[in-house]
Amino acid sequence: MRTSTMIGMASALFKSRKFKIMAVSAQLAYMSYKYLKEKKRKRHTSKEAH
Repeated sequence: MRTSTMIGMASALFKSRKFKIMAVSAQLAYMSYKYLKEKKRKRHTSKEAH
């Protein structure tokens, strides 16, 4: 199971609005990190090809 999915499921279990916001923020941060990491890796491999 993906980490972002697990964070999303955990946010559904919280009743406190503060915890839900924190969980969604953590999910967004994780997804942003993964996106930037993948983007950097693709850019690095395309430079080597040329």
